[in-house]
Amino acid sequence: MIIFDLDHAVVDSSHRAVTRPDGTLDLDAWRACSTWEYICRDSLLPIAQLWRSAMRRGEHIIICTARVMTVADFLFLDAYGLQFNACLSRDCERDTRADWALKRDLLTDYAQSLGLSWRRFAADCVAYDDNKAILDYYTHAGILAHDAIELNRRLAQ
Repeated sequence: MIIFDLDHAVVDSSHRAVTRPDGTLDLDAWRACSTWEYICRDSLLPIAQLWRSAMRRGEHIIICTARVMTVADFLFLDAYGLQFNACLSRDCERDTRADWALKRDLLTDYAQSLGLSWRRFAADCVAYDDNKAILDYYTHAGILAHDAIELNRRLAQ
């Protein structure tokens, strides 16, 4: 199973990411830019080719993102032919769990839905994410984790 984050891992949505003076993401601005008009200006990063290769091999692909997914997000993925078996995401804007905790909970529930112990699930997963806290969590939890920022840089060369 392969776990893909979206933003800064597979999708370059940086044109929609406005930061505050303290460096944190301005979520209100992000939400305002989560329309088809903005999302269709996103582009794919090199890791998208790994996703497509995984699709051709018949791998089980899981999107695990801290985004609240919208119809426009799914249309974008469909337009680029990025298919998946499961999309795990934040249910609503009121869910303010830290991204790593959100992903821990989503993946734990998903493993249970597949009838797998965490140990078995984690041992069968490879993950691509850009967030250091999430990468640390994945590694601690037994998932082989790759830094998407570094890997995209290498793949682009």
